[in-house]
Amino acid sequence: MRTGHSTARSTQSTHSTHSTRTAGTTEVLVVGAGPVGLALALGLARAGIACRVVEREPGFRDRGVRGKGITPRTLEVFDDLGVVDAILDRGTLNLKVRTYEGDRVVGEVDPAPANRPTPDRPYSGALLLAQHHTEAVLRERLAGYGVTVETGTELVGHTQDADGVLATLRRDGHDGHDGRDSQDSRTEQLTAGYLVGCDGGRSTVRKLAGIPFLGETWDEERFLMATMDVDGLDTDRMHLWNHPRLGIGALVLVPMREDGTWAAHASVEPDGHGELPAPTLETFRRLFAERAGLPGVRLHEPTWSTVWRPTVRMVERYRDGRVFLAGDAAHCHSAAGGQGMNTGVQDAHNLSWKLAAVLRGGPEALLDSYQAERLPVAAAVLAATSAQHRRLFSADGARALTDQFVSMSTAGGADFTGLSVGYRGGPLGRDLDDTTGIRAGDRAPDAPCTTADGTPTRLFDLFRGPHFTLLTVGEHPALADVRENADPAAPGLRRAAVLDPEGHVARAYGLRGDAVVLVRPDGYVALTGATADRAAVAAQLAGYAPVD
Repeated sequence: MRTGHSTARSTQSTHSTHSTRTAGTTEVLVVGAGPVGLALALGLARAGIACRVVEREPGFRDRGVRGKGITPRTLEVFDDLGVVDAILDRGTLNLKVRTYEGDRVVGEVDPAPANRPTPDRPYSGALLLAQHHTEAVLRERLAGYGVTVETGTELVGHTQDADGVLATLRRDGHDGHDGRDSQDSRTEQLTAGYLVGCDGGRSTVRKLAGIPFLGETWDEERFLMATMDVDGLDTDRMHLWNHPRLGIGALVLVPMREDGTWAAHASVEPDGHGELPAPTLETFRRLFAERAGLPGVRLHEPTWSTVWRPTVRMVERYRDGRVFLAGDAAHCHSAAGGQGMNTGVQDAHNLSWKLAAVLRGGPEALLDSYQAERLPVAAAVLAATSAQHRRLFSADGARALTDQFVSMSTAGGADFTGLSVGYRGGPLGRDLDDTTGIRAGDRAPDAPCTTADGTPTRLFDLFRGPHFTLLTVGEHPALADVRENADPAAPGLRRAAVLDPEGHVARAYGLRGDAVVLVRPDGYVALTGATADRAAVAAQLAGYAPVD
Protein backbone atom coordinates (compact mmCIF):
# COMPACT_ATOMS: atom_id res chain seq x y z
CA MET A 1 0.00 0.00 0.00
CA ARG A 2 1.60 3.23 -1.12
CA THR A 3 1.09 6.74 0.11
CA GLY A 4 2.85 10.01 -0.34
CA HIS A 5 2.30 11.06 3.25
CA SER A 6 4.84 10.06 5.86
CA THR A 7 4.21 12.59 8.63
CA ALA A 8 2.37 11.10 11.59
CA ARG A 9 -0.67 13.01 12.79
CA SER A 10 -2.78 12.56 15.88
CA THR A 11 -6.27 13.86 16.58
CA GLN A 12 -8.34 12.92 19.59
CA SER A 13 -11.45 14.22 21.26
CA THR A 14 -12.19 13.71 24.94
CA HIS A 15 -14.82 11.16 25.91
CA SER A 16 -15.13 9.03 29.01
CA THR A 17 -15.11 5.32 28.23
CA HIS A 18 -15.28 2.08 30.15
CA SER A 19 -13.08 -0.31 28.20
CA THR A 20 -10.84 -0.37 25.17
CA ARG A 21 -10.13 -3.21 22.80
CA THR A 22 -8.74 -3.75 19.31
CA ALA A 23 -11.47 -3.92 16.70
CA GLY A 24 -9.35 -5.31 13.89
CA THR A 25 -8.41 -3.94 10.50
CA THR A 26 -10.15 -2.82 7.34
CA GLU A 27 -9.13 -1.14 4.13
CA VAL A 28 -11.51 1.84 4.42
CA LEU A 29 -13.43 3.16 7.42
CA VAL A 30 -16.53 5.11 6.41
CA VAL A 31 -17.92 7.43 9.09
CA GLY A 32 -21.58 8.29 8.56
CA ALA A 33 -24.34 6.08 7.12
CA GLY A 34 -26.45 8.60 5.22
CA PRO A 35 -26.81 8.29 1.43
CA VAL A 36 -23.25 9.56 0.90
CA GLY A 37 -21.55 7.09 3.22
CA LEU A 38 -23.70 4.22 1.97
CA ALA A 39 -23.00 5.04 -1.69
CA LEU A 40 -19.28 5.22 -0.95
CA ALA A 41 -19.31 1.90 0.90
CA LEU A 42 -21.32 0.29 -1.88
CA GLY A 43 -18.83 1.48 -4.50
CA LEU A 44 -15.98 0.06 -2.43
CA ALA A 45 -17.68 -3.23 -1.64
CA ARG A 46 -18.55 -3.98 -5.25
CA ALA A 47 -14.86 -3.44 -6.11
CA GLY A 48 -13.87 -6.03 -3.51
CA ILE A 49 -12.57 -3.52 -0.97
CA ALA A 50 -13.06 -4.35 2.70
CA CYS A 51 -14.82 -1.51 4.50
CA ARG A 52 -16.54 -0.75 7.78
CA VAL A 53 -19.40 1.75 8.07
CA VAL A 54 -20.07 3.36 11.45
CA GLU A 55 -22.98 5.61 12.37
CA ARG A 56 -23.19 7.69 15.53
CA GLU A 57 -27.00 7.51 15.78
CA PRO A 58 -28.34 4.53 17.73
CA GLY A 59 -30.81 3.53 15.02
CA PHE A 60 -31.82 4.15 11.44
CA ARG A 61 -34.04 7.05 10.41
CA ASP A 62 -37.59 6.07 9.50
CA ARG A 63 -39.25 9.47 9.08
CA GLY A 64 -38.58 13.05 8.00
CA VAL A 65 -38.24 14.68 4.61
CA ARG A 66 -34.62 15.77 4.32
CA GLY A 67 -32.85 14.99 1.06
CA LYS A 68 -36.08 14.16 -0.74
CA GLY A 69 -35.14 15.30 -4.27
CA ILE A 70 -33.11 12.94 -6.47
CA THR A 71 -31.72 14.35 -9.71
CA PRO A 72 -31.22 12.56 -13.04
CA ARG A 73 -27.45 12.21 -12.64
CA THR A 74 -27.85 10.67 -9.19
CA LEU A 75 -30.37 8.23 -10.66
CA GLU A 76 -27.67 7.28 -13.16
CA VAL A 77 -25.27 6.68 -10.26
CA PHE A 78 -27.93 4.52 -8.60
CA ASP A 79 -28.31 2.64 -11.90
CA ASP A 80 -24.58 1.93 -11.87
CA LEU A 81 -24.80 0.76 -8.24
CA GLY A 82 -27.71 -1.54 -9.06
CA VAL A 83 -30.41 0.16 -6.99
CA VAL A 84 -32.23 2.46 -9.40
CA ASP A 85 -35.27 0.22 -9.91
CA ALA A 86 -35.91 0.01 -6.17
CA ILE A 87 -35.50 3.79 -5.86
CA LEU A 88 -37.87 4.50 -8.74
CA ASP A 89 -40.45 2.05 -7.38
CA ARG A 90 -40.60 3.93 -4.09
CA GLY A 91 -40.45 7.51 -5.35
CA THR A 92 -42.60 9.88 -7.38
CA LEU A 93 -41.21 11.23 -10.63
CA ASN A 94 -42.25 14.58 -12.13
CA LEU A 95 -44.92 15.48 -9.59
CA LYS A 96 -47.39 18.10 -10.80
CA VAL A 97 -47.19 21.55 -9.23
CA ARG A 98 -50.24 23.65 -8.27
CA THR A 99 -49.69 27.25 -7.14
CA TYR A 100 -51.97 29.45 -5.06
CA GLU A 101 -52.32 32.97 -3.83
CA GLY A 102 -54.36 32.65 -0.68
CA ASP A 103 -57.37 30.46 -1.41
CA ARG A 104 -57.15 31.05 -5.18
CA VAL A 105 -55.47 28.66 -7.62
CA VAL A 106 -53.27 30.69 -9.98
CA GLY A 107 -51.51 27.97 -11.95
CA GLU A 108 -50.77 24.31 -12.49
CA VAL A 109 -47.88 22.70 -14.31
CA ASP A 110 -47.12 19.12 -15.28
CA PRO A 111 -43.31 18.69 -15.59
CA ALA A 112 -43.57 15.29 -17.31
CA PRO A 113 -43.93 16.45 -20.96
CA ALA A 114 -40.74 18.53 -20.70
CA ASN A 115 -38.86 15.69 -19.00
CA ARG A 116 -39.42 12.71 -21.24
CA PRO A 117 -36.54 10.22 -21.26
CA THR A 118 -34.27 10.19 -24.29
CA PRO A 119 -31.85 7.50 -25.51
CA ASP A 120 -28.88 9.32 -23.98
CA ARG A 121 -30.73 10.46 -20.82
CA PRO A 122 -32.89 7.61 -19.52
CA TYR A 123 -33.81 9.42 -16.29
CA SER A 124 -35.36 12.84 -16.61
CA GLY A 125 -36.96 15.18 -14.12
CA ALA A 126 -36.89 15.18 -10.32
CA LEU A 127 -37.75 12.12 -8.23
CA LEU A 128 -39.27 12.75 -4.81
CA LEU A 129 -38.37 10.22 -2.14
CA ALA A 130 -37.68 10.83 1.54
CA GLN A 131 -34.04 10.24 2.43
CA HIS A 132 -34.72 7.41 4.85
CA HIS A 133 -36.12 5.31 2.00
CA THR A 134 -33.06 5.97 -0.13
CA GLU A 135 -30.90 4.90 2.79
CA ALA A 136 -32.92 1.71 3.30
CA VAL A 137 -32.46 0.72 -0.36
CA LEU A 138 -28.71 1.37 -0.22
CA ARG A 139 -28.32 -0.53 3.06
CA GLU A 140 -30.10 -3.54 1.63
CA ARG A 141 -27.84 -3.56 -1.42
CA LEU A 142 -24.76 -3.11 0.75
CA ALA A 143 -25.80 -6.02 2.96
CA GLY A 144 -25.70 -8.19 -0.16
CA TYR A 145 -21.94 -7.64 -0.12
CA GLY A 146 -21.74 -8.64 3.54
CA VAL A 147 -21.41 -5.10 4.90
CA THR A 148 -23.76 -3.89 7.64
CA VAL A 149 -23.91 -0.49 9.29
CA GLU A 150 -22.63 -0.36 12.88
CA THR A 151 -25.00 2.04 14.63
CA GLY A 152 -24.34 3.72 17.96
CA THR A 153 -20.67 3.90 17.01
CA GLU A 154 -18.82 7.21 16.99
CA LEU A 155 -15.35 8.20 15.84
CA VAL A 156 -13.66 9.98 18.75
CA GLY A 157 -10.10 10.25 17.49
CA HIS A 158 -7.52 9.01 15.04
CA THR A 159 -3.82 8.98 14.26
CA GLN A 160 -2.28 8.42 10.87
CA ASP A 161 1.09 7.74 9.32
CA ALA A 162 2.49 6.51 6.02
CA ASP A 163 0.95 3.08 6.46
CA GLY A 164 -2.58 3.82 7.58
CA VAL A 165 -5.02 5.27 10.09
CA LEU A 166 -5.58 4.12 13.66
CA ALA A 167 -9.16 5.12 14.50
CA THR A 168 -10.61 5.20 17.99
CA LEU A 169 -14.31 4.38 18.07
CA ARG A 170 -16.74 4.70 20.94
CA ARG A 171 -19.56 2.18 20.88
CA ASP A 172 -22.63 2.71 23.04
CA GLY A 173 -24.04 -0.25 24.90
CA HIS A 174 -26.78 -1.60 22.62
CA ASP A 175 -27.33 -3.95 19.75
CA GLY A 176 -25.47 -2.16 16.97
CA HIS A 177 -26.96 -4.16 14.07
CA ASP A 178 -23.66 -6.01 13.86
CA GLY A 179 -24.41 -8.80 16.29
CA ARG A 180 -22.42 -7.34 19.19
CA ASP A 181 -24.15 -6.39 22.42
CA SER A 182 -22.76 -4.50 25.39
CA GLN A 183 -24.13 -3.04 28.58
CA ASP A 184 -21.56 -0.24 28.72
CA SER A 185 -19.96 2.25 26.38
CA ARG A 186 -16.52 1.18 25.29
CA THR A 187 -13.80 2.30 22.94
CA GLU A 188 -12.29 0.24 20.17
CA GLN A 189 -9.25 0.79 18.02
CA LEU A 190 -9.49 0.00 14.33
CA THR A 191 -6.69 0.09 11.79
CA ALA A 192 -7.71 1.25 8.30
CA GLY A 193 -5.91 2.14 5.14
CA TYR A 194 -8.09 5.23 4.69
CA LEU A 195 -10.77 7.11 6.63
CA VAL A 196 -13.64 8.95 4.90
CA GLY A 197 -15.90 11.39 6.72
CA CYS A 198 -19.45 11.29 5.37
CA ASP A 199 -20.81 12.53 8.67
CA GLY A 200 -22.65 15.71 7.71
CA GLY A 201 -22.31 19.42 8.27
CA ARG A 202 -21.17 19.02 11.88
CA SER A 203 -18.60 16.46 10.77
CA THR A 204 -16.46 15.02 13.55
CA VAL A 205 -13.97 13.79 10.96
CA ARG A 206 -13.53 17.29 9.55
CA LYS A 207 -13.07 18.81 12.98
CA LEU A 208 -10.57 16.19 14.10
CA ALA A 209 -8.61 16.69 10.88
CA GLY A 210 -8.52 20.45 11.48
CA ILE A 211 -9.91 21.30 8.05
CA PRO A 212 -11.53 24.79 8.01
CA PHE A 213 -15.20 25.01 7.02
CA LEU A 214 -15.48 28.43 5.42
CA GLY A 215 -18.69 30.35 4.79
CA GLU A 216 -21.68 31.62 6.68
CA THR A 217 -24.98 30.68 8.28
CA TRP A 218 -28.00 32.78 7.32
CA ASP A 219 -29.20 33.41 10.85
CA GLU A 220 -31.90 35.83 9.70
CA GLU A 221 -33.79 33.04 7.93
CA ARG A 222 -35.71 30.22 9.60
CA PHE A 223 -37.94 27.55 8.14
CA LEU A 224 -40.26 25.09 9.80
CA MET A 225 -40.29 21.60 8.32
CA ALA A 226 -42.60 18.76 9.28
CA THR A 227 -44.18 15.51 8.22
CA MET A 228 -47.92 15.20 8.84
CA ASP A 229 -51.21 13.86 7.52
CA VAL A 230 -53.29 16.31 5.50
CA ASP A 231 -56.95 15.93 4.50
CA GLY A 232 -58.64 17.77 1.66
CA LEU A 233 -55.80 18.17 -0.88
CA ASP A 234 -55.18 16.26 -4.10
CA THR A 235 -52.38 13.77 -3.47
CA ASP A 236 -51.11 13.70 -7.05
CA ARG A 237 -49.56 17.17 -6.97
CA MET A 238 -47.44 19.52 -4.91
CA HIS A 239 -49.28 22.53 -3.47
CA LEU A 240 -47.44 25.79 -2.94
CA TRP A 241 -48.55 29.21 -1.80
CA ASN A 242 -46.69 32.29 -2.98
CA HIS A 243 -46.30 35.52 -1.03
CA PRO A 244 -45.06 38.92 -2.29
CA ARG A 245 -42.35 39.00 0.38
CA LEU A 246 -41.82 35.37 1.38
CA GLY A 247 -42.12 33.74 -2.04
CA ILE A 248 -42.76 30.03 -1.65
CA GLY A 249 -41.71 30.43 1.96
CA ALA A 250 -45.38 31.14 2.59
CA LEU A 251 -46.22 27.43 2.54
CA VAL A 252 -45.39 24.27 0.59
CA LEU A 253 -47.19 20.94 1.02
CA VAL A 254 -45.75 17.93 -0.79
CA PRO A 255 -47.34 14.45 -0.83
CA MET A 256 -44.80 11.74 0.01
CA ARG A 257 -46.27 8.66 -1.63
CA GLU A 258 -44.17 5.97 0.00
CA ASP A 259 -45.01 7.12 3.53
CA GLY A 260 -48.58 8.20 2.80
CA THR A 261 -47.88 11.52 4.51
CA TRP A 262 -47.16 15.13 3.56
CA ALA A 263 -44.03 17.24 3.84
CA ALA A 264 -44.76 20.79 5.05
CA HIS A 265 -42.39 23.77 4.73
CA ALA A 266 -42.93 27.38 5.81
CA SER A 267 -40.70 30.33 6.57
CA VAL A 268 -41.15 32.03 9.93
CA GLU A 269 -39.95 35.17 11.64
CA PRO A 270 -39.34 36.01 15.31
CA ASP A 271 -42.15 37.62 17.25
CA GLY A 272 -41.85 40.92 19.13
CA HIS A 273 -39.82 39.18 21.83
CA GLY A 274 -37.39 37.63 19.34
CA GLU A 275 -38.89 34.17 19.76
CA LEU A 276 -39.49 31.80 16.86
CA PRO A 277 -42.68 29.71 16.75
CA ALA A 278 -42.21 26.02 17.44
CA PRO A 279 -42.93 23.53 14.60
CA THR A 280 -46.14 22.34 16.25
CA LEU A 281 -49.56 21.50 14.84
CA GLU A 282 -50.90 24.75 16.27
CA THR A 283 -48.23 26.74 14.43
CA PHE A 284 -48.82 25.03 11.10
CA ARG A 285 -52.59 25.40 11.39
CA ARG A 286 -52.16 29.11 12.14
CA LEU A 287 -49.81 29.60 9.19
CA PHE A 288 -52.16 27.71 6.90
CA ALA A 289 -55.10 29.87 7.98
CA GLU A 290 -53.12 33.08 7.50
CA ARG A 291 -51.33 32.26 4.24
CA ALA A 292 -53.63 29.79 2.50
CA GLY A 293 -57.11 29.93 3.99
CA LEU A 294 -58.21 27.13 1.68
CA PRO A 295 -61.50 25.67 2.95
CA GLY A 296 -61.91 21.96 3.58
CA VAL A 297 -58.24 21.29 4.37
CA ARG A 298 -57.20 19.88 7.72
CA LEU A 299 -53.64 19.41 9.02
CA HIS A 300 -52.87 16.73 11.60
CA GLU A 301 -50.27 16.31 14.33
CA PRO A 302 -46.70 16.21 12.92
CA THR A 303 -44.89 12.90 13.20
CA TRP A 304 -41.54 14.66 12.63
CA SER A 305 -40.57 18.33 12.71
CA THR A 306 -37.57 20.62 12.84
CA VAL A 307 -36.45 24.23 12.48
CA TRP A 308 -33.97 24.73 9.63
CA ARG A 309 -31.74 27.60 8.62
CA PRO A 310 -29.56 27.78 5.49
CA THR A 311 -25.83 27.24 5.88
CA VAL A 312 -23.47 28.05 3.03
CA ARG A 313 -20.01 26.64 3.71
CA MET A 314 -17.32 24.51 2.14
CA VAL A 315 -13.90 23.20 2.99
CA GLU A 316 -10.69 24.55 1.54
CA ARG A 317 -9.45 21.01 0.96
CA TYR A 318 -11.03 17.57 0.73
CA ARG A 319 -8.10 15.65 2.14
CA ASP A 320 -5.72 15.44 5.05
CA GLY A 321 -3.27 12.63 4.29
CA ARG A 322 -5.28 9.42 4.51
CA VAL A 323 -8.42 11.19 5.67
CA PHE A 324 -11.04 12.36 3.13
CA LEU A 325 -14.35 14.23 3.29
CA ALA A 326 -17.48 13.78 1.17
CA GLY A 327 -20.98 15.25 1.07
CA ASP A 328 -22.15 17.75 3.69
CA ALA A 329 -18.95 17.19 5.64
CA ALA A 330 -17.23 19.06 2.78
CA HIS A 331 -19.95 21.44 1.59
CA CYS A 332 -23.30 22.70 2.90
CA HIS A 333 -25.67 24.97 1.04
CA SER A 334 -29.29 25.98 0.71
CA ALA A 335 -31.78 23.23 -0.02
CA ALA A 336 -32.94 25.29 -3.00
CA GLY A 337 -32.43 23.19 -6.10
CA GLY A 338 -32.25 19.95 -4.14
CA GLN A 339 -28.51 19.57 -4.67
CA GLY A 340 -27.15 18.61 -1.25
CA MET A 341 -27.57 14.85 -1.14
CA ASN A 342 -27.05 14.60 -4.89
CA THR A 343 -23.71 16.39 -4.86
CA GLY A 344 -22.59 14.22 -1.97
CA VAL A 345 -23.55 10.95 -3.65
CA GLN A 346 -21.55 12.04 -6.69
CA ASP A 347 -18.58 12.86 -4.41
CA ALA A 348 -18.79 9.30 -3.14
CA HIS A 349 -19.00 7.80 -6.61
CA ASN A 350 -15.94 9.77 -7.68
CA LEU A 351 -13.89 8.74 -4.65
CA SER A 352 -14.79 5.07 -4.27
CA TRP A 353 -13.18 3.78 -7.47
CA LYS A 354 -10.04 5.83 -6.85
CA LEU A 355 -9.61 4.44 -3.35
CA ALA A 356 -10.16 0.94 -4.73
CA ALA A 357 -7.53 1.45 -7.43
CA VAL A 358 -4.91 2.83 -5.03
CA LEU A 359 -5.53 0.08 -2.49
CA ARG A 360 -4.83 -2.41 -5.28
CA GLY A 361 -1.52 -0.74 -6.10
CA GLY A 362 -2.55 2.09 -8.40
CA PRO A 363 -0.80 5.47 -8.39
CA GLU A 364 -1.28 7.71 -5.36
CA ALA A 365 -1.92 10.70 -7.66
CA LEU A 366 -5.40 9.29 -8.27
CA LEU A 367 -6.40 10.40 -4.79
CA ASP A 368 -5.23 13.96 -5.45
CA SER A 369 -7.61 14.05 -8.43
CA TYR A 370 -10.59 13.69 -6.07
CA GLN A 371 -10.25 17.25 -4.82
CA ALA A 372 -9.19 18.55 -8.23
CA GLU A 373 -12.41 17.24 -9.76
CA ARG A 374 -14.96 17.66 -6.99
CA LEU A 375 -14.03 20.90 -5.20
CA PRO A 376 -14.89 23.12 -8.24
CA VAL A 377 -18.22 21.30 -8.51
CA ALA A 378 -19.03 22.07 -4.86
CA ALA A 379 -18.13 25.74 -5.34
CA ALA A 380 -20.41 25.98 -8.38
CA VAL A 381 -23.26 24.28 -6.51
CA LEU A 382 -22.91 26.71 -3.60
CA ALA A 383 -23.16 29.68 -5.95
CA ALA A 384 -26.11 28.26 -7.91
CA THR A 385 -28.16 27.18 -4.90
CA SER A 386 -27.59 30.50 -3.12
CA ALA A 387 -28.88 32.38 -6.17
CA GLN A 388 -31.85 30.04 -6.49
CA HIS A 389 -32.63 30.41 -2.79
CA ARG A 390 -32.90 34.18 -3.13
CA ARG A 391 -35.26 33.78 -6.07
CA LEU A 392 -37.44 31.11 -4.47
CA PHE A 393 -38.01 33.20 -1.38
CA SER A 394 -38.87 36.38 -3.24
CA ALA A 395 -42.00 37.61 -4.98
CA ASP A 396 -41.07 35.46 -8.00
CA GLY A 397 -40.76 32.29 -5.91
CA ALA A 398 -43.64 30.27 -7.36
CA ARG A 399 -42.46 30.78 -10.91
CA ALA A 400 -38.87 29.98 -9.93
CA LEU A 401 -39.85 26.66 -8.39
CA THR A 402 -42.14 25.77 -11.29
CA ASP A 403 -39.35 26.51 -13.77
CA GLN A 404 -36.97 24.40 -11.69
CA PHE A 405 -39.26 21.37 -11.80
CA VAL A 406 -40.04 21.75 -15.48
CA SER A 407 -36.60 22.52 -16.90
CA MET A 408 -34.36 21.40 -13.99
CA SER A 409 -32.49 24.66 -14.47
CA THR A 410 -32.59 28.20 -13.13
CA ALA A 411 -32.88 31.67 -14.56
CA GLY A 412 -29.11 31.99 -14.30
CA GLY A 413 -28.60 28.90 -16.43
CA ALA A 414 -27.48 26.56 -13.64
CA ASP A 415 -28.18 22.92 -14.47
CA PHE A 416 -29.81 21.09 -11.57
CA THR A 417 -29.96 17.75 -13.38
CA GLY A 418 -26.27 17.12 -12.69
CA LEU A 419 -25.92 15.78 -16.22
CA SER A 420 -23.69 18.61 -17.41
CA VAL A 421 -21.19 18.20 -14.58
CA GLY A 422 -17.85 17.01 -15.92
CA TYR A 423 -14.09 17.22 -15.56
CA ARG A 424 -12.80 18.54 -18.88
CA GLY A 425 -9.24 19.73 -18.60
CA GLY A 426 -8.73 17.67 -15.46
CA PRO A 427 -5.78 15.47 -14.59
CA LEU A 428 -7.26 12.12 -15.63
CA GLY A 429 -8.37 12.54 -19.24
CA ARG A 430 -6.80 12.43 -22.69
CA ASP A 431 -8.15 13.10 -26.18
CA LEU A 432 -6.07 11.44 -28.89
CA ASP A 433 -7.58 13.61 -31.61
CA ASP A 434 -10.51 15.93 -32.25
CA THR A 435 -12.71 13.56 -34.22
CA THR A 436 -15.26 12.87 -31.46
CA GLY A 437 -17.70 15.38 -30.09
CA ILE A 438 -17.45 13.96 -26.61
CA ARG A 439 -14.30 14.89 -24.72
CA ALA A 440 -12.30 13.38 -21.91
CA GLY A 441 -13.90 14.36 -18.61
CA ASP A 442 -17.44 14.43 -19.98
CA ARG A 443 -20.25 12.30 -18.62
CA ALA A 444 -20.56 9.12 -20.71
CA PRO A 445 -24.16 9.10 -22.03
CA ASP A 446 -26.40 6.09 -22.38
CA ALA A 447 -27.52 4.79 -25.79
CA PRO A 448 -29.35 1.74 -27.17
CA CYS A 449 -27.07 -0.37 -29.34
CA THR A 450 -26.21 -4.01 -30.00
CA THR A 451 -23.29 -6.24 -29.18
CA ALA A 452 -21.11 -7.51 -32.02
CA ASP A 453 -23.44 -10.51 -32.50
CA GLY A 454 -26.50 -8.28 -32.79
CA THR A 455 -27.89 -8.74 -29.27
CA PRO A 456 -29.74 -5.58 -28.16
CA THR A 457 -28.22 -3.80 -25.16
CA ARG A 458 -27.59 -0.32 -23.81
CA LEU A 459 -24.36 1.36 -22.88
CA PHE A 460 -25.28 1.75 -19.21
CA ASP A 461 -25.68 -2.03 -18.99
CA LEU A 462 -22.15 -2.40 -20.35
CA PHE A 463 -20.69 0.28 -18.07
CA ARG A 464 -22.32 -0.96 -14.87
CA GLY A 465 -19.78 -2.18 -12.35
CA PRO A 466 -16.36 -1.28 -10.90
CA HIS A 467 -14.46 -1.84 -14.16
CA PHE A 468 -13.21 0.49 -16.88
CA THR A 469 -15.04 0.01 -20.17
CA LEU A 470 -13.22 0.20 -23.49
CA LEU A 471 -16.06 1.14 -25.83
CA THR A 472 -15.29 0.55 -29.50
CA VAL A 473 -17.61 1.46 -32.33
CA GLY A 474 -16.60 0.07 -35.73
CA GLU A 475 -13.58 -2.01 -36.68
CA HIS A 476 -10.58 -1.97 -34.32
CA PRO A 477 -8.57 -5.13 -35.02
CA ALA A 478 -5.63 -3.97 -32.88
CA LEU A 479 -7.90 -4.06 -29.83
CA ALA A 480 -9.73 -7.25 -30.67
CA ASP A 481 -8.00 -9.33 -27.98
CA VAL A 482 -8.52 -6.87 -25.11
CA ARG A 483 -10.87 -8.70 -22.77
CA GLU A 484 -11.73 -8.60 -19.09
CA ASN A 485 -8.40 -8.82 -17.22
CA ALA A 486 -6.64 -9.98 -20.41
CA ASP A 487 -4.19 -7.10 -20.45
CA PRO A 488 -1.77 -7.20 -17.50
CA ALA A 489 -1.57 -3.41 -17.61
CA ALA A 490 -5.34 -3.06 -17.37
CA PRO A 491 -6.98 -5.16 -14.64
CA GLY A 492 -10.66 -4.40 -14.38
CA LEU A 493 -10.92 -3.50 -18.07
CA ARG A 494 -13.90 -4.70 -20.07
CA ARG A 495 -14.11 -4.29 -23.81
CA ALA A 496 -17.50 -3.38 -25.25
CA ALA A 497 -17.46 -3.68 -29.04
CA VAL A 498 -20.86 -2.40 -30.16
CA LEU A 499 -22.82 -1.87 -33.33
CA ASP A 500 -24.93 1.25 -33.73
CA PRO A 501 -27.67 0.38 -36.25
CA GLU A 502 -29.94 3.27 -35.25
CA GLY A 503 -27.19 5.85 -34.75
CA HIS A 504 -27.94 6.50 -31.07
CA VAL A 505 -24.32 6.05 -29.99
CA ALA A 506 -23.07 8.31 -32.78
CA ARG A 507 -25.50 11.08 -31.81
CA ALA A 508 -24.81 10.82 -28.06
CA TYR A 509 -21.02 10.76 -28.49
CA GLY A 510 -20.67 13.05 -31.50
CA LEU A 511 -19.14 10.36 -33.69
CA ARG A 512 -18.50 10.72 -37.39
CA GLY A 513 -17.14 7.22 -37.88
CA ASP A 514 -15.22 4.57 -35.96
CA ALA A 515 -14.28 5.54 -32.41
CA VAL A 516 -12.65 4.35 -29.21
CA VAL A 517 -13.89 5.72 -25.86
CA LEU A 518 -12.49 4.61 -22.51
CA VAL A 519 -15.05 5.06 -19.71
CA ARG A 520 -14.13 5.27 -16.03
CA PRO A 521 -15.90 3.21 -13.35
CA ASP A 522 -17.87 6.33 -12.31
CA GLY A 523 -19.25 6.86 -15.81
CA TYR A 524 -16.98 9.65 -17.06
CA VAL A 525 -14.84 9.59 -20.19
CA ALA A 526 -11.11 8.96 -19.73
CA LEU A 527 -9.90 8.66 -23.35
CA THR A 528 -11.30 9.44 -26.81
CA GLY A 529 -10.08 8.94 -30.33
CA ALA A 530 -11.07 7.80 -33.79
CA THR A 531 -8.62 4.94 -33.37
CA ALA A 532 -6.35 3.67 -30.63
CA ASP A 533 -3.81 0.90 -30.35
CA ARG A 534 -3.01 -1.27 -27.36
CA ALA A 535 -0.08 0.93 -26.38
CA ALA A 536 -2.24 4.08 -26.18
CA VAL A 537 -4.90 2.34 -24.09
CA ALA A 538 -2.28 0.75 -21.80
CA ALA A 539 -0.51 4.09 -21.33
CA GLN A 540 -3.75 5.76 -20.28
CA LEU A 541 -4.73 2.95 -17.94
CA ALA A 542 -1.33 3.09 -16.28
CA GLY A 543 -2.48 6.35 -14.69
CA TYR A 544 -5.32 4.53 -12.96
CA ALA A 545 -4.20 0.99 -12.19
CA PRO A 546 -1.08 -0.92 -11.19
CA VAL A 547 1.24 -1.87 -14.03
CA ASP A 548 3.09 -5.19 -13.90
